[in-house]
Amino acid sequence: MRMILVCTVLTAILGTTLYQVKIGIDARESQLLTLESQIADTERKIAVLEAEWAFLSRPERVLKLSDNLLQMQPIDEDRILPIEAIPMRILPKFDDRLADVGVITLLPPDEDTPQRHIQPVAVDAGSALIPSLATITGQEDRSN
Repeated sequence: MRMILVCTVLTAILGTTLYQVKIGIDARESQLLTLESQIADTERKIAVLEAEWAFLSRPERVLKLSDNLLQMQPIDEDRILPIEAIPMRILPKFDDRLADVGVITLLPPDEDTPQRHIQPVAVDAGSALIPSLATITGQEDRSN
């Protein structure tokens, strides 16, 4: 008789546990279906937004808007300069204790190092502040 009672209680416990697991799986499956439908809706929205962006960012539309709203025109060819026309900054030698390049001072002097004269470098090609190559390298022009 005890054996029948133990088997009945064990079967009831296992049946209850199995039912709770089934209910949990069903709840998780419904959550999964909800998330999958949300993902599909989001992917459709992304596709619509990408199509709208492609339509709105057409080059002919952007050019028309820039002409009408901003009065923008293409750059004239006479305003485009070759790379050689851009003045290049001349960097000092790295053996100098003090090198002034624009607003950045490289290698600050020690307290006991005497101050050296800093020659400014101009960015304008017509400026008299631009040193010659011989002045920078410390060599004289020997072509004459």
